[in-house]
Amino acid sequence: MIGIWPGVERTREWDRIAPLLQAAADQGDGVIDLAGRHVWTCHDDSGRLLAAATTRTTLDGHSEVELVGGHSFKRWLIPLRDKIEAWSRDEGMRAVRAYGRAGWAKVLGWQVLGVVDGSTVYERRF
Repeated sequence: MIGIWPGVERTREWDRIAPLLQAAADQGDGVIDLAGRHVWTCHDDSGRLLAAATTRTTLDGHSEVELVGGHSFKRWLIPLRDKIEAWSRDEGMRAVRAYGRAGWAKVLGWQVLGVVDGSTVYERRF
């Protein structure tokens, strides 16, 4: 199950989501910024939290996946990628971008744009 949590920072679920996002945030400035962001979660069939991600839309016509964290990524990464791509298209975006380690290139299947501040920049154009 994959979806967006509205107002997640005010729920008990946040206590389980925050550590997943914090691990990703610590690769940068350590801050989880939720202003203007959507928090996505991935749960297994029993309701156990597997992963979380934050996204935002930009005025440049693309959405950005900023933070992603979780475990057992083979169970949720591609379904989450597909949901975020569909959401981005529905929001009228022309592309979705993500930032992370170089190793994600073959897993995501997105174009590599380069490296910014030590993070590889990925993009999927529509």
